[in-house]
Amino acid sequence: MLSAPGWEIDALNTKASVKLVNAAEFGFCKDSLVGCSVPMGQGCVIMLDKTYFLNGTDRQKVLLLAHEFGHCLDGSRLLYSHNRFGDAGKIYGQYYAPASEGFAEAYARAYLEKCGTNLAPLGWGKGEKCELPDPKQVTAQNLLK
Repeated sequence: MLSAPGWEIDALNTKASVKLVNAAEFGFCKDSLVGCSVPMGQGCVIMLDKTYFLNGTDRQKVLLLAHEFGHCLDGSRLLYSHNRFGDAGKIYGQYYAPASEGFAEAYARAYLEKCGTNLAPLGWGKGEKCELPDPKQVTAQNLLK
């Protein structure tokens, strides 16, 4: 897995190594998922299902990669507090009811709102610079606005 193709993200004082692999190679995470983040010190390893990511729509790619990077930021910047998210993420679906998943999905949607489908700030493709959302500003209260 570590030799799989991918790229590096270095943003918001957080480093992530992104790897495109078959979900069966996730190991630590369920192979029924399309993305997985594994914490590593002040960063993480992000594994994305290669087929899903490469064949997904621009929106699907953004939501997947930004969601997984949201998990990294939760660890590195929020010390796994999930910004006290509670179960607010359930507005996106039952999968997002746990605070960690709710925060990561809210981060992905904040990224989509701020940077659109431009993944260049997360190391994929070419695009304009975009200041990433501050994870400390992604709160459950913001979902109600």
